[in-house]
Amino acid sequence: MPAQGNPIPPLKGGTTAVDTIMEGYVFESGIHKPEMSNILSFKYPQYLLTSLLDRLGASEGRAQSVYTWDTMDRTREAGSVTNMGATGTATTTFTAPEFAYSTAKPGYLIVKDVIRLDTGVLARVTASADDGGLQSVTVEKVDGSVWAVEDIANGSVFGHAFNSFGEGTGQPEGRLYLPVEDYNRMTILKRTIKITGSEITNKTWLGNGEAWYWTQEDIEMDEFARDRENTIMFGELSDAPGSYTSRGLLDWALNEGIDSTYASGTGVTEGDLIAHIKTMLIEGTSNQIIGLCGASYLADIQVALRDYAVAGALNYGTFGDNMAGLDFQSYKFLGKTLSFAHYVPFDDEKVVPYAGAGSDEQINFSEFALFLDLGTDSGGKKLITMVHKEHDGSSRKFIHAVKPGMMSPSGANGGIVSNDFDGFEIYYLSEIGLEVRLPNRLGVMRSA
Repeated sequence: MPAQGNPIPPLKGGTTAVDTIMEGYVFESGIHKPEMSNILSFKYPQYLLTSLLDRLGASEGRAQSVYTWDTMDRTREAGSVTNMGATGTATTTFTAPEFAYSTAKPGYLIVKDVIRLDTGVLARVTASADDGGLQSVTVEKVDGSVWAVEDIANGSVFGHAFNSFGEGTGQPEGRLYLPVEDYNRMTILKRTIKITGSEITNKTWLGNGEAWYWTQEDIEMDEFARDRENTIMFGELSDAPGSYTSRGLLDWALNEGIDSTYASGTGVTEGDLIAHIKTMLIEGTSNQIIGLCGASYLADIQVALRDYAVAGALNYGTFGDNMAGLDFQSYKFLGKTLSFAHYVPFDDEKVVPYAGAGSDEQINFSEFALFLDLGTDSGGKKLITMVHKEHDGSSRKFIHAVKPGMMSPSGANGGIVSNDFDGFEIYYLSEIGLEVRLPNRLGVMRSA
C-alpha cells in the first residue's frame, strides 16, 4: 500500500503515455482504496491475562506501606542428644543444642518432663543446668531400669511426650509462648503514555478509524496489569530506600514452603507427587489445593494422574464459581482435591526466558508447579491476601490520571491548560503488596 497523507516516496501522478492501463500504474497514484482489514490481531493474547490477580479476589486496603502480622509456630519442641554422660547407671546427662540456656530463659525442658527417644525409651528430666549457653539435663528412665548403650547415644533425637509428678508435689516452672512477627511492604508501580496533538487527531484504518492512541492505551493498561501480576508472583522484598519492593508468592514458596524436585528427563510422576503431597499433609494444608503449572509439568501430571480425575463441576472455595481465565483439571489424591491449571506466565519467554535443564540455581518454569492453599487459618483469615495502599477514602490500588497540555483525551483543546506541551500525558500508578500467612502450606515442584 502506498504511503498516505504526506507520501514518502512521492506518489506518481500527471499525464503519461501507456500501452495498457494496468493496476500497478493506478495503484501507485494512491487513488485506490486499500483493501485493509480493520481488525487488529494480537499474536500472543494469552500473555495479556492476569489470572492470578483475578483469582485472588478483592484486595484489602492498608494505611501503611509496611504491614505486619503475627504467626504462632509449634509450641512443643523436639531436640537431639550431644555430650552424653555414662550409661550403666540409673541416670545420665546430655546437652540439647536446640535449647539455649540463660538465667532468664533456662531452656525448654522442665524438671519432670517426659521425653521419648528415637529408641522408644521414655525418660524423665530430673535436673537442668547450663552447658556453655545450652541446656544440659539429667534424665532417668521411666521404667526405673539403668541406662544401656542401646537406649541412648550421641546423635539420638527425642520428642517432648508429657510430664509426670508425684503425689503431693508442688507446681513446675511455666513456659512462655510468643508469636513470630512477619512483614511485607508494597511496591509502587508506574507507567506513562505521552502523545502529541497531531497524533491524537490522526485517523487510522483499524477499528472505527479512531486514533492509534486508543489502542496504545489499551495495550499499556494490559502491560501495567502484567506488571502488577508479576510483582505478586516474582517480587522479592527490598527495604532499600528508593527501591522498595514487595515479597512475592514465589519467594515465600521457595524459601518457606515445601520445595520438591523431580527428574527432568522422565518428567513428574505419580510417585513424585505422592512424596510432595505427603509432606504438605504434615504442614496441615487444607483439603483443596491448586497447582499453577507450566505447560510441560501440566502435560506430565495429566498422564501421571489419569486414574484420579474428578468429573463434574467443583466449588473452589475462595476462587468462587467464576473460573474464567484458568481452566482447571481436578483430581482426588491422598484425601485432597488437587486442581491443576496452566499458568501462562510460566511459559512466557519474555518474562522467564530460561528453558534449559532445571537446577538449584535456575528454574525451567515450563517444568514447574506452584501449589497454593487458598484456605483460611484457624481465625478465619485468608492465607493469601492482596493488599493496596488506602487511607481515609484515598486508594492507591490503581490510579489513572491525565495531565492535559494543549490537548486532552476528551478532545478539548485550548482554554486552561497545565503546560504548553502540544498534546497530553497519561499516568498509571499502583501501590500493592501481598500478605502470606502460613507460607509453610505453599509448595513448589520443579525439575532438577
